[in-house]
Amino acid sequence: MTAPARLTQPSRAAVVESALGRVTAGSRRAAVGLVGAVVVAAAVAFGVLVLPHWPHMPTHGAMLWGFGVPVDYQECGFHTGQDWFAAEGTPVFAIADGVVMYVGPLWSSAPGTGRGDHAVVMEHEGYTTTYSHNRIALVSAGEPVERGQVIAEVGNEGYSRRPHLHLEKVEARFSGDWTRPFDGCDVYVDPGMLWSPF
Repeated sequence: MTAPARLTQPSRAAVVESALGRVTAGSRRAAVGLVGAVVVAAAVAFGVLVLPHWPHMPTHGAMLWGFGVPVDYQECGFHTGQDWFAAEGTPVFAIADGVVMYVGPLWSSAPGTGRGDHAVVMEHEGYTTTYSHNRIALVSAGEPVERGQVIAEVGNEGYSRRPHLHLEKVEARFSGDWTRPFDGCDVYVDPGMLWSPF
């Protein structure tokens, strides 16, 4: 009579190796990318990694309406910036060093239209930014501004259904005419998705 076969449990290393063998190379890259993103986020959150070369986050809110989305309420037919939703009064930050070129209404000053009466236009090295629908502007034309400086407060002015910041990045200089601050639709560019809270 032969002895019954002994059941053995596989080692942890064998189980892990077997599971990894079933994962595709693309999945591995995605997993490594996700882990990397979590590590960077944690490092930023704990102040271990400061990203001064990234633009400063424009406000403490959620960017829920991105650049390029088709719209029928803008002349270009697409959303020319990003909408960051936050509570009214939330600070608005300059995304980079620059000079304030203009503070006031943009496009229209009629109630419920345009970008409100406290929009801020800033020129930076090689591009311009606009910050609109603000409750109040905290800077003046001609004022130099540093990256991360509070320049306004989130508001609900102009063509706006709820408090938010409309941020635009424009590869053109401010025209000086608030009713037509920039010429053409091809000058508007995506502000991007990389932001530093510091």
